[in-house]
Amino acid sequence: MRTPGLLQPSVADRPIVSHGRVVPLALALSAACGDRPPEPSDAIVTGEDWLSESAYRFGEAMVGDALFGRIYVRVTADNRRVFVLEPFQSRVSIWAPDGRRLVDLGSSGEGPGDFFHPHRVDLDESGFYIRDQQRISYFSYDGSLLRTVPNPPTSVSYQGFPIRLYVLLDDGSFLGVPVIAASIRLGLLGDDPIDTMSVLRVRKSGRDWVQEEVLRYSIRNATQVIHLGGSDRFAGQTYADSDWYRLDREAGTVLIARSAGKDLEPGEAEVIEVSASGDTVWRRRVALAPVRLTRAMLESSIDSLADILERREEANPGVLGGRSARDLAEEALYAPKYLPSVRSFMLSASSGEVWLRSQERVDTLSVWYAMERGDTVTPPRRVLLPESLEVHDATATHVWGAWKDELGVNYVVGRRLMPPS
Repeated sequence: MRTPGLLQPSVADRPIVSHGRVVPLALALSAACGDRPPEPSDAIVTGEDWLSESAYRFGEAMVGDALFGRIYVRVTADNRRVFVLEPFQSRVSIWAPDGRRLVDLGSSGEGPGDFFHPHRVDLDESGFYIRDQQRISYFSYDGSLLRTVPNPPTSVSYQGFPIRLYVLLDDGSFLGVPVIAASIRLGLLGDDPIDTMSVLRVRKSGRDWVQEEVLRYSIRNATQVIHLGGSDRFAGQTYADSDWYRLDREAGTVLIARSAGKDLEPGEAEVIEVSASGDTVWRRRVALAPVRLTRAMLESSIDSLADILERREEANPGVLGGRSARDLAEEALYAPKYLPSVRSFMLSASSGEVWLRSQERVDTLSVWYAMERGDTVTPPRRVLLPESLEVHDATATHVWGAWKDELGVNYVVGRRLMPPS
């Protein structure tokens, strides 16, 4: 059964760009030779690696201003101001890199300067702005509220689904994505599964709000489901090879990072940048090191999930329905032949670079590749960073993010980038 009016894209509808427009992959592959995807522009980078060293860290105070829960970090290009969003506390603070708090603002509410479920902080020429579920609030660097722009009314939806808006463009239009429940995406309510999601441009035309699809990105194999005692448990797939997306307000573009598809070889990754009108701005392929999913890796993931399910059974006997935790875990995990080439995807607000985290490891260090947007020739920088660092932003000289200690306390961390000697 199909939900009336609900878009049900096919499995083959993965984002690809041909002649400057985003089109389904199935059409691109059947097109003439001139429309075929380009060959990878880079071989695997084999030169000396960039390393990093500890430069800044704050958050260790067990009382007071520097005790962080979940955080999201942005930083100015000169590393002089570090912005920390705490979404659960509806708070944004600005810090000097040495841990001195410069500005603290926000509380949960609907008044001027308050936030309603904030989910993003970004920077522009005059200051910074916060996106929440009701509006976008613009502030100067000293924390003064400059203006607020309300989101379109909640009646503006995508085929009945609410739209989470991420970007306000200079012409007053918004970029966002629909919010569709996992049970619907997976087809558990009787509808066909949804394999791709739309990035939408929402704008006002007279008295009406209109929507335009900018592109689609793959969400196939992204979500895991386990049926427990009459309800469903959802989580992200450990080895998901769905697409990553990032929306850039300054450039007014959408960036997609792909690591799976019939047109990609194991280890290949492709980054596509598309304007709000749907035109291709930049596209590049890189060949990273392919990494097979070994049985040992899979067994470890199955064991971890089975342990969680066994604890559920102990707390609520019968919730597994008489099935073994291990069987349920093995059925729930998606297991591709090769690990997805892109493990994480970061768009640097300060340096304008795209950072891809690969599946490679060097001892206890993760391997990132940083490339300039618009560049299709220069080999990406290969940067080794601590596995435990959650990377959020980068400048020309530092990489910034969050690190969690054994007590679960989040720290803001800045590490100095060290080029090959």
